[in-house]
Amino acid sequence: MTSFKKLFGPHAVSLLIAVLAATFMWYMVCVRDRIEAQYEVFVDYHGVSPKLVITEGLVSKLTIRLRGPETLLRSLGKRHLTQQVDLSKVKKGVTVVPLTPEEMHGDLRAFDIIDIQPARIVVKADNLAERSVTVKPVVSSPLRTGALTVGDVSISPSSVTIKGPESIVSDMSSIKLFILLDPKAAGTTLNQSMNLDTPNLVTATPSAVRVQYTMTSGRTAVARRLRVAIGANKPEAFLVEPAELDVAVEVPDALAKSSSYLAKIAVSAIPPELAPGESARVRLHYRLPEGMTLLPPLTEEVTVTRRGGSKPGRSARQEKQEKQEKQDGEADLDGEAGLFN
Repeated sequence: MTSFKKLFGPHAVSLLIAVLAATFMWYMVCVRDRIEAQYEVFVDYHGVSPKLVITEGLVSKLTIRLRGPETLLRSLGKRHLTQQVDLSKVKKGVTVVPLTPEEMHGDLRAFDIIDIQPARIVVKADNLAERSVTVKPVVSSPLRTGALTVGDVSISPSSVTIKGPESIVSDMSSIKLFILLDPKAAGTTLNQSMNLDTPNLVTATPSAVRVQYTMTSGRTAVARRLRVAIGANKPEAFLVEPAELDVAVEVPDALAKSSSYLAKIAVSAIPPELAPGESARVRLHYRLPEGMTLLPPLTEEVTVTRRGGSKPGRSARQEKQEKQEKQDGEADLDGEAGLFN
């Protein structure tokens, strides 16, 4: 030790400790507990020519198997690993892009790269094409054919610019705009903004257009008799007056004789908190299928009574009146009996 101090001076002890620590770290990192581990590495592409569009072959992530010190591999697994892939050499058609250990970024090359899957990316590219096409409306209806008709359709703008793979864009002379008719809007003029539905990898500028059209329908009045339903957990605990209603509705001509369609209309009353024997006026709720409208006159309220009390379904006035009539009847009988005595 004395000769070591003479050789390296007053800092000999500190230097010795540093050498031992470095040796220990080297052993821990490079020698001890070397293992294999598998990781997913996300791919970030760059360098694609602005005149090309990639149509097939791009993968979102790679699977890489590494060998190295256990401590470092565990810390690597906690990170979001990303690999840059250069596509500057890609041309129209098919291009094979190899993925070798030498092309992996520095953090991964610090380990032994045992395997990369996939080992290559087969990319298919096409020229980027651009053209102007017209917007063609395609109208469909949830009702049977002829129940709804559309007129005075206008689209603004009437044409848009599409951009995408040449093989797709060159075959497109128009872009379809699908319009689903709402039967409830029959007889009105609609003005709405609608997004364009383009094929995969094709974009439209602008991506939305304004559409205006008038929707008409032949209509027929139909009479229905409906039973008032009680909207409560125990509907049998309530009485409704009137229990049934005559309702007039207007429906599309094509559905005027459809029993399944007409059966969808319903009316209900939701009673408030009522004590047994208590009554209240309750507003009615009508449920109509699409394309159906109510016609006046319309019953808006019914009387709902909670069963229970001395005479269910009787109001206080009715009970008082019945009691008075009973007393008057008994008095008349007493008078008649006095005449015979």
